[in-house]
Amino acid sequence: MNFWFPFLSIVQPGALWIDIAPYRPSIVLGVAALLVGLRRHCEYPRKDAFRHPLYRYIWFFLIAQVLSVRYGGLGAMVDEIVAWIGFLTFPLVALALLTDVNSVRKFVWGMIAGGIFIAVYGIYALIFHVGFAAVGRAGAYGMYENHNDYTFIIHQIVPFVYIYSRFETSTWKRMFLYVSLVICVLGILLSLSRGGILALLLEGLLIIVFAMTNPRRWLLIPVLAIVGAGAIGYQWAKRAENSTTYTAADAESSRYELWRAAQNMIVAKPLLGVGSRRFPEYSREYGELSHDNIGKNSHNTFLEILATSGFLGFIPFILLSWGVIREMRVRPPPNTPEIIEATGKAVLIAYVTVLFRGMFDAKTYDWSYYTLAVLAIGCVMLRGTGEEEAVEATYTPPPYPIRTAGTGYGR
Repeated sequence: MNFWFPFLSIVQPGALWIDIAPYRPSIVLGVAALLVGLRRHCEYPRKDAFRHPLYRYIWFFLIAQVLSVRYGGLGAMVDEIVAWIGFLTFPLVALALLTDVNSVRKFVWGMIAGGIFIAVYGIYALIFHVGFAAVGRAGAYGMYENHNDYTFIIHQIVPFVYIYSRFETSTWKRMFLYVSLVICVLGILLSLSRGGILALLLEGLLIIVFAMTNPRRWLLIPVLAIVGAGAIGYQWAKRAENSTTYTAADAESSRYELWRAAQNMIVAKPLLGVGSRRFPEYSREYGELSHDNIGKNSHNTFLEILATSGFLGFIPFILLSWGVIREMRVRPPPNTPEIIEATGKAVLIAYVTVLFRGMFDAKTYDWSYYTLAVLAIGCVMLRGTGEEEAVEATYTPPPYPIRTAGTGYGR
């Protein structure tokens, strides 16, 4: 279940197979996973995980989304609860499943496999002109249909793919991870997302800084800079070829229009904004927009949150983000399992990258924020649970003095 829950949550079976959507497969899966998780023995006090500030920030953020549409009455608030309920139940179920080190490892593997499925599907859709990808930019379906949204799941899994490849002893698993890393890079390039390639380069830099240990790793930074310059030039050129009527200058000016509209919303309604998910609906009332910008989001996650749910939604989101980064930057105790420490590094790299990616696309409802926050809580709960602790607890000194080399018998 630890593998299948994150895997199917990312794959979105109801969006992939429309025929089963009425049966609410995600809800059925969530209920089953919750029952399985709650029946397991947990290596830490389970209530401590649900009391963790990161989990509370998720609650506060989602409550703000519901309150932001209060002007629409009870019906609008109920609709908002239905729209966001998955992002509340996902952390609940995931925390119930993350009971020990092995469960975290399986959960990460499920997340990687689900992300690779979406990445491969995006490439397949581009080759066979399926859905949004028919315009010439890789994209999948559901919440990853748009080529910009498609890059989020790739950025979410890249650090885990790289870091976990160092821990796997199985040749087949390591080969799968190596191939997955290539697929992720290829998916970003084929998406033609300019923000996506910038975020990928940042992710590479963070991997060098936080995930590599070889002292000579710093020599990779100039190499990354050279490769990155070429990748940026390639992405800009290919994006221009893909749409000759929508240039990089057009993209920049259109974002300025949307950002000004968001700014006006924030000034007009700073506490609760214009309403969760309502930016496309009200943007014309707060700024002069070109025809192509009507109905679009703000193309900036931070501005989108401020504009739609105000400071009541923005504050818990920032506290959640800062809390994840702070917790993952804390040096774990010496007896922390190595895989938990490594998972924490991957969470840190992925979260910073997704936040950076969010500066160029509005995706307040992406799984990444909640999945990574839950993994951060799991890592915090499982720190200090390694074998050294058990050895110290069972060790008893011998009844005779220990001889120390060069100093005679022990003092």
